[in-house]
Amino acid sequence: MVSKKVLKNIGVFAMAVMLAAAPVLAVSANGSQQMQQGRIATEDPGTEDPGTVDPVVSSSSVGQTVKTTVNTATLRKNPIYSAAGDKLVSSIDGAFVAKSVNGVIVATLKADVLAAFGAGENATIVVDVADSNHGPAAERSINDGLAILAANQVEAVKGPVLDINAYLNGQKVTDIATPINIMVGIPESFRQAGYEYAAILVQEGGRVSILTDEASFDTTLISVNTTGFGVFAIVKAPAGSFDSYK
Repeated sequence: MVSKKVLKNIGVFAMAVMLAAAPVLAVSANGSQQMQQGRIATEDPGTEDPGTVDPVVSSSSVGQTVKTTVNTATLRKNPIYSAAGDKLVSSIDGAFVAKSVNGVIVATLKADVLAAFGAGENATIVVDVADSNHGPAAERSINDGLAILAANQVEAVKGPVLDINAYLNGQKVTDIATPINIMVGIPESFRQAGYEYAAILVQEGGRVSILTDEASFDTTLISVNTTGFGVFAIVKAPAGSFDSYK
């Protein structure tokens, strides 16, 4: 079930201003808080595809041929478990192969995912998750996000970094119309009493967004709503640190 929509898009050119004062935010048409992107257009892209996992199309595909390197037996085999021990499984097929976290799922109902992608009921949506293989440009953008948080008195610590990519009928999708919910199992080595979690999302062109946890009551996982896909860096900070981003 998708909880309230939270997506804060932040541009890195505002960092210098934010080091001295609170961020100056503009409200976009969909109500999210945004800042303009300040990276030079000729710079390297902010993300790099993992390059190791191609989209997988199940037998229910509408007939498009997509190169496949992942056995379909791997689909939806990486569930997560809540603090209460409930097993949670993705509503969407994909190659969920990340080892640095305790599972990743798409928690939004499949019908709502299709709607978010503007797709019909016979469309094939695949979400692939792997430990990140991002390049130096994306790493700089992650550090930009950490610096912006620090400028707002959020001393965040970076944890696991994932590549989360989505495909509609074999075509890569970087942005969708409405948010879907993604849950990630926090590894025990990154859990810390009195801390909460968020994600820094880096997309093509160096776009940086701060995604806050929608399931702060469960310290074993992070649940974020997102309208974009790319590199997701899980971060943690003392409880209450991300309140201004909610």
